[in-house]
Amino acid sequence: MREYIFRLPDIGEGLHEAEIVGWLVPEGSRVKENQDFVEVQTDKAIVEISSPVSGTLIRQGAAEGENVRVGDPLAVFSVTGGVGRTATPQKFQGEESDLPTGERTDQPRSPIRILAAPSVRKAARDAGIDLLEVKGSGKAGKILMKDLESHKAKRDNGVHSAGIGAETSLSLEETDGAYELEKIKGVRKVSFDRMTKAAHTAALCTGMDEMDVTHLVELRQQLNDLTARKLTYLPFIVKAAARALRLNPVFNATVDEEKMELKKYRAIHIGIATATEEGLLVPVVRHADRLTIGELAAEIERLSEGARSRKLGPTELTGSTFTVSSTGGSGGFYATPIVNFPEVAILGVHAIKKRPAVVDDEIVIRQLMGMSLTFDHRVIDGEPAGKFMNDFKSLLEQPELFVLQSV
Repeated sequence: MREYIFRLPDIGEGLHEAEIVGWLVPEGSRVKENQDFVEVQTDKAIVEISSPVSGTLIRQGAAEGENVRVGDPLAVFSVTGGVGRTATPQKFQGEESDLPTGERTDQPRSPIRILAAPSVRKAARDAGIDLLEVKGSGKAGKILMKDLESHKAKRDNGVHSAGIGAETSLSLEETDGAYELEKIKGVRKVSFDRMTKAAHTAALCTGMDEMDVTHLVELRQQLNDLTARKLTYLPFIVKAAARALRLNPVFNATVDEEKMELKKYRAIHIGIATATEEGLLVPVVRHADRLTIGELAAEIERLSEGARSRKLGPTELTGSTFTVSSTGGSGGFYATPIVNFPEVAILGVHAIKKRPAVVDDEIVIRQLMGMSLTFDHRVIDGEPAGKFMNDFKSLLEQPELFVLQSV
């Protein structure tokens, strides 16, 4: 009998650590080679990792909600004989030990064990509940679905319950339900870290303007009357942004502080900031400049649905060279979006509203849209920012001039 230490592999895209989302197999259970046994949160994507061996999972390297760094023990398996793995060395990292179980000197720390069925764990994740806060009524303290539902009802009614390791003496605010605690983790934690990095590193500056998109509103309506696919405004916005990036390549770039380099890309990969129940994700429309309005509409729809259902892979959520953020019709007229660091700029487009405008020295009602361009002032000055905004504005105000063209 041998112990096999399976260390967190580098899944790619510069991964340094991953958060344990959920264990699919409890300790003491048999697993087969290539069987998925744990879900981890990487760079805004949930990835299922499979076992490189057949054996028994005897130790989990971390509890759910905790982080594991690449190269640290993720799991320890008990196997018989040699390890006949089919996994490729670059994808999985593992090592064997001839020491009997219990005599190891390189053991991962023992996490707090939570007894709960996979369905209960999934329901807790969906509800944003830390199972450490839930008291189980099952055998050996196992958390049952009714325990989770009871905890959720108390939480929703403003009752704060103490979990494992909580203080026994509660403050007045805690006992009268003045607030509830929510752990920052998963997608929200990734956004938290990136926003902090951007705000503390880049010199952010935001320019604002308004656009007369009356022609765009009319053109979209005409196209929707002719086709089965109902177009949103976003494909037109991405098309105009791609063309503006081609005219202003300094915005299609990332910055490397250590090397003091600005990397300007030939390919235009536009990230689309997408709101999900768990936080903000940024799926990437690759080679956006090569796609027609119809192709952009289909790709944006696919990526948006995949982001909300958490079915996108890491390659679909990374590699953007520029980002577009739309607050939609329910948003305000202006905002100050934060750059998706290390990108150097982000374009914000906002609500379209009927407002008075001056046309040929007369005040008329037009369809106006607010726009915001946040850029890293360390590498981009105000003059090129103004040019980008003017180019984008001209394109969107006269969409018939570019909608059928390639960039």
